[in-house]
Amino acid sequence: MSLPCDLEVNVNDEQTFLLSQKILLPRCGRLMREYWRNLKAGTQSKCERAAVLRIFLDDMPGGSRAFEQVARFCYKRCWIEVRPDNVALLRSVAEYLEMTEEFGAGNLIEYTEVFLSTISNWSWKDIITLLHSCETLLPLAEKFGIIQLCVDSLALKAKSHDYCTFSSPNSNDSSNACSMSASPKSLSLNQTSGSSKLGRDSSHLSYLSLNANRSPSSPCSLDPCCTISPHCNLNSRNHHCHFKQNWWCEDMSSLSTYMMERLILALETYSIEHKYIANILLKYLEASLPLLGYSPLSVISEAGDMNGKRFKDYSQRVQREVLQTVVCLLYRLDWIAIPMKSLFELRRVSTVIGASHSCKGQVEEMIGSQLHMATLDNILVPRVKHRDRRYSCLYDVDLVLRLVRCFLRVKATKDLQAKTEGSNDIEVLPKMAIGYGGSVQSNQLETVGILIDKYLTEIAPDSLLKASKFSELAEALPSNARETHDGLYRALDIYLQAHPSISKKDASQICKAIDLAKLSFEACKHVMQNPRIPA
Repeated sequence: MSLPCDLEVNVNDEQTFLLSQKILLPRCGRLMREYWRNLKAGTQSKCERAAVLRIFLDDMPGGSRAFEQVARFCYKRCWIEVRPDNVALLRSVAEYLEMTEEFGAGNLIEYTEVFLSTISNWSWKDIITLLHSCETLLPLAEKFGIIQLCVDSLALKAKSHDYCTFSSPNSNDSSNACSMSASPKSLSLNQTSGSSKLGRDSSHLSYLSLNANRSPSSPCSLDPCCTISPHCNLNSRNHHCHFKQNWWCEDMSSLSTYMMERLILALETYSIEHKYIANILLKYLEASLPLLGYSPLSVISEAGDMNGKRFKDYSQRVQREVLQTVVCLLYRLDWIAIPMKSLFELRRVSTVIGASHSCKGQVEEMIGSQLHMATLDNILVPRVKHRDRRYSCLYDVDLVLRLVRCFLRVKATKDLQAKTEGSNDIEVLPKMAIGYGGSVQSNQLETVGILIDKYLTEIAPDSLLKASKFSELAEALPSNARETHDGLYRALDIYLQAHPSISKKDASQICKAIDLAKLSFEACKHVMQNPRIPA
């Protein structure tokens, strides 16, 4: 005997469902409350109440598509296919409709919770899928702890799966096929009419058949997160196939900045090495910027196209948000774990897309703290041209000056740390002084001195380089940074040759940077015979 369609549910003004009160109301606390409220308010006539009950649901997560799945769950006697891509939505809808155990054992909240409790057995790819599905369910997914569950599980997998162990190809024991578990493509939770309250034990779980085509000679149906080394010997008796420790970098590039930030914090909590976390963030940025339109071959060719301009403005805004988020997360790490080349590339991109001053400052601080590891090619950064190009020198000398000052601040902080070692004062030192880039030793200072002398030699021929700027950079380092001043003198001589019209005052000013006592005998002879040196 068919049940009457005496319940009319309008979901977010998208779609109206005609259902049976007998099926839906006993499972949904919210619908039951609406039913009693309508009866008490008398909003419908007696005839209408006997015929059809009308309920309006506003702001329902997932809209009509989600409500349809709830209706199927109720009509199928509490059965529905739960997958990583829909479990977060079902959990949110169940909470919205108040489908708790009070309204029947094995209700939808408990149903989804049981599925989520198996997340430790999921593959990396399935957890990422679940995390993706939470993007449109904020802040509900955060409130129910689904996002925290995802990032903790991902971090735990990244920490624990250092190798993948295979069974022998000749072994018939399928239980040892692979140390990494199969992914939950779908999960069916069945409940008979006489069953008790659904528990969280695995006896209630029934997985669909996975890897049905696996042959005995195939040790494992490889999980997407497992990248096998080409040197893996499957014929050996005790074979451990090591895979890349950064195999988990490649699946995260499509996450939002919010999800990426939550994941990075979880990786830090689980003590993942910072070089791998930095690799994740750099790959994430590398994958995101081209998708957002950052490319020399821009798709926007028509300057007069208003839609193109709006898209460009939106794209640049999102680019800045992504870059600034990545830089903030990198700033939390041990800076020495970030490749110097990548840091300079971050500085270049931040300039091109107009990132905030604080973002640029953080990148420069990370570079400056380990300036001794930079090369001449790294710091030869072209200057962004001004509108009046007559007053723009070729290279960004101001940037190098800021990097040198940052390096010296780190050195001063390290010196202070050495003096206060063993006292409680060390706890209040700036963050960048402790564990970021290592200690600034005297040989590092001398390395920076040699680097700056090479830089001055390279930029000295620039006819637009002002004497005051050359002098400021030459004198930026302390006296103990240079064991010899021969390199500095060579740069000074080239500058004087390239600027024959320089005033005596300016020439005398830049010559003050030279300590004659630190010149070699040959350099001293050259100074005495050099007509460009003021008397």
